[in-house]
Amino acid sequence: MVERSPDDVTELLGSTFARLARSGTILVDQSPPPEPKNWELDTADDLRRRNTENSSSSSSSSSTGKGTSTSTLAPTTTSSGIAVAATETATSLPTPFDTGFNNNITTNCQSFMTSMLSNSTFKSCLPFSLLLQNSNSFFQASKSLVRITQTLDYSCAANVTTCSAVMASFASNITSTSACSSDLASQNPTIQQARLGLLAYRPLYSASCLRNPSTSAYCFADAITNSSNPTDSYIYFLPLNVSLVGGSQPTCDSCLKNTMSVFEAASSDRSSALASDYVSAAMQVNVKCGPNFVNQSLAAAITSGSPSSLPGPSVGLFALVLLVASWLL
Repeated sequence: MVERSPDDVTELLGSTFARLARSGTILVDQSPPPEPKNWELDTADDLRRRNTENSSSSSSSSSTGKGTSTSTLAPTTTSSGIAVAATETATSLPTPFDTGFNNNITTNCQSFMTSMLSNSTFKSCLPFSLLLQNSNSFFQASKSLVRITQTLDYSCAANVTTCSAVMASFASNITSTSACSSDLASQNPTIQQARLGLLAYRPLYSASCLRNPSTSAYCFADAITNSSNPTDSYIYFLPLNVSLVGGSQPTCDSCLKNTMSVFEAASSDRSSALASDYVSAAMQVNVKCGPNFVNQSLAAAITSGSPSSLPGPSVGLFALVLLVASWLL
């Protein structure tokens, strides 16, 4: 073996690289090396340290520019009790119908939906009931406990009274001929889901804002991120006229009990989707959790004092009145 000095090795490598460069096998940058900038000599330890004055000022100016504004959210406490501080841009919150509409929607309905989605009050409500089925950004946020918690923080901070009135108004207007009546008549699934979501705003607001009393985490956030039992989130679709999937095995905890209690109370509106699918879901829950875990009956029906809602006289009673009148005459 022949030992070579460092100078010999350097010369050998240099000639090799030169030969490869001439043959086109490799490309060699012939420009001189760049000179270091913004470096100063630290005589204390003979090391060169970067001058960070310019970079810090540049960073500071960029953070105060007119870019996308950010808002710092309160620390989020996860189900494990860990507080997570995070910042969320105002535009990064999920929005309903963010994938647009198919070509089957009519021009009138398109205009109505666009106007509704751009309404400032509607956007401030961030309706959970419309995100649940019709938002790809919400689906993506649901993969992260922190992001879905931040979304629920915003949604649950809305004025539920104001938002309920706004959603009810849109639910009424969407059926008009100047809006989406023909789309609903043709059973356009997207518009049907939009109307159901508007009608289900209040019960799903209440259900989505429930918290686990043991951890203070949102029940829905825990349910949607529970990889060991994905069926925990299925119960939240009941107000949207989606029956509980057969074979579902929801976790029998206080979150499930309280959520079903919210839905039972909402079933008092016999025109709601809950009035048609609550009982079967409650029976299925009780099979899993015990016969008395939740109430299997609908809540007492809402009564109205308006004349149109009062039952009309029966035919038998009307005939009896005519008979008595004939005797008297």
